[in-house]
Amino acid sequence: MVAAAVEIAGGPTVVARLCGVSRQSVYWWIKEWKVERLVDALRLSRASGIPVERFAAEILDADPPKEIK
Repeated sequence: MVAAAVEIAGGPTVVARLCGVSRQSVYWWIKEWKVERLVDALRLSRASGIPVERFAAEILDADPPKEIK
């Protein structure tokens, strides 16, 4: 789904500029089928119209930090 979102948003160069990352980072997202940082996932979601849950589910489902005693 990341590849489709990147394509809809204008391609790797445009997405890299939009997110402030390298093109290599965008190609890594495509290869791994996920976007690591939530802020980048949200920007890609807005630019492509694809729900952020489609490529950032692991980030959104993360358990809250455990309390240190």
